[in-house]
Amino acid sequence: MSLYTTIVSNKMEGSTMKLMTNEIKAQLPALYSTEETVLNDKIIQVKFFLMSFTWYAVEAEIREDGDILFFGYVKNDADPMCSEWGYFTLKQLEEVVISGVFKVERDLHFTPKTFAEVKKGW
Repeated sequence: MSLYTTIVSNKMEGSTMKLMTNEIKAQLPALYSTEETVLNDKIIQVKFFLMSFTWYAVEAEIREDGDILFFGYVKNDADPMCSEWGYFTLKQLEEVVISGVFKVERDLHFTPKTFAEVKKGW
């Protein structure tokens, strides 16, 4: 069975990846706490991806409704001019579904590193 087939069958069976864990929540700095850090030196704590989009979270805040607001970088490989630093929520990531099958996933092999180090891999 190919990797593609495995991914599709897992999605169709309704198994979904847990995008956020307590361990990741604990390691994410509070919003605005790295405000004085230059962008290339900011530590990317967690990486999410779906097709040509990648979300790199640097900071987070748990909202009153339980959602998580992230600050980070969103990379758009389909249109690099649309890549930018900004805010996104866990709920937004969880709601993205393409063709009724593909959902945002967390890179399980990602380890925290500076934004400069992440960019070297592009």
